[in-house]
Amino acid sequence: MSHPLPNRGPSNAKVITFIVILSFICALILSTLASALAKPKEIAQEIDRSKQMMIAAKILSHEGYFLIQDKDGKYGPAKVENGKLVPGNVNDIPSNEQVLEIYKKRLKAFLVDDKGKIFSFKEAGINEEEYVAQNKKNGYYKLPYRLLYEILPNETDEKNAKPIGYVIPVNGYGLWDAIYGYIAIEPNTNTVIGISWYDQKETPGLGANIAEASWQNLFPGKHIFQASPNGKTDFKTSGLGILVVKGKVSEVLGDIPKAKSAVDGMAGATLTGNGVTDAYREVLSAYRPFFISLNAENKSDNQKES
Repeated sequence: MSHPLPNRGPSNAKVITFIVILSFICALILSTLASALAKPKEIAQEIDRSKQMMIAAKILSHEGYFLIQDKDGKYGPAKVENGKLVPGNVNDIPSNEQVLEIYKKRLKAFLVDDKGKIFSFKEAGINEEEYVAQNKKNGYYKLPYRLLYEILPNETDEKNAKPIGYVIPVNGYGLWDAIYGYIAIEPNTNTVIGISWYDQKETPGLGANIAEASWQNLFPGKHIFQASPNGKTDFKTSGLGILVVKGKVSEVLGDIPKAKSAVDGMAGATLTGNGVTDAYREVLSAYRPFFISLNAENKSDNQKES
């Protein structure tokens, strides 16, 4: 009695062909999705950078609503009307379109050379989008032309409006990886308006607290130039940066002049704090010629007015 032969499965060649075709289809789907999501991802990153820069410049709160100063210089919630900010309330959360609208009106990118002279991208013959995208990772402060943003006033439409502050991109290294942020400085090029750290991979609950509002709110009013023991500041020789102390400034430095350039450290995050200190020192030192130049210009303007 004969037995039927067992059915043979597909040949190895067919199996390999099937796997190759399936892999190709999956790769095609992933490639299509990546291409389709590239633009939305780029837009989302632009909106996030815009928000972080405006947080440092005190144009946007950490809670997401716009900020405006009253006649006494105090910040309060604001909303957008006719392309400008007017008093509002904390529930006036702007749309992404409004965020970008105000960002483009209030923050203008420029370049500054190693002598402290400001150039537009057109004057320097540099494409702004390519420059910003290509140099973010390594840091703009290392370049011959360094990135700088002017903060323009809210109530003017003048093209040559006098800046009410400046934003400088900051980058360095924390405990685990690179950290990126912004620092905004008043026209006196010494007093901090605000800061933000937005791109970091530090330990949650420890070093990652550099991205928290409660810690970033320690910086407004601090001085980037470290005064000498007698309280005097020399823009040409004084140390530059913000020191993140281990512990509390009041306990470590007391009320000596250097305390004006220091903030409380984060418990259990000494190395991240050291990274922040190093980042401010290295980046701001590269902009010293600009600070000196602007400070001299401000003194000259004050003498003319008096």
